[in-house]
Amino acid sequence: MKRTAVIHVEGVPNPNAIRFVLENGILTDEPFEFTGFATSAASPLARKLLLLRYVDRVLLNKNYVTVVKTEKNSPVWDEIVPELRSLIQDHLEDDQPILYVGAAPAKHVSDDDALLKVLRNVFDQRIRPAAQEDGGDILIESFTNGVLNVSMHGSCHGCPYAKQTVKDGVEALLKHLSPEVQVVTASANNVR
Repeated sequence: MKRTAVIHVEGVPNPNAIRFVLENGILTDEPFEFTGFATSAASPLARKLLLLRYVDRVLLNKNYVTVVKTEKNSPVWDEIVPELRSLIQDHLEDDQPILYVGAAPAKHVSDDDALLKVLRNVFDQRIRPAAQEDGGDILIESFTNGVLNVSMHGSCHGCPYAKQTVKDGVEALLKHLSPEVQVVTASANNVR
């Protein structure tokens, strides 16, 4: 009996991203992001999506796939959502692999610093769930001399609200919880 994949489509704050939610299954336990065809060898599903000329990056997480399209010369969502949905649905219904063994999930920087452990816990409990609800993710890249640098993934990458999210959301919360955090910045290639 062939598996049926029930997928619905959700808009997200980033106008260049869209989220395909699998209603009857789990894709991954952790987030995996693929930022181009060259990085997608560990995911047959992401590789198929990134073969499309207008797909810039793919985030796989729990029960959804976030597709971020290129900013220039991309068709409008109404023109491409059926193709994307069909590609994802067919891949899942044909029971093809989503990830290969050895695929590297998107994770916080690993460091044994006690404060960084606390900050990672705050991210995992309070910040990341909100970003993931919008088809993205926010991870800690580094923490040096009071400056916490984060990276934006999935729909958070290139989102017009990313700077506001970092300053008014992440920075405000962390400064309130930890006086050691003075500034939160996002990697230059992640926030436009």
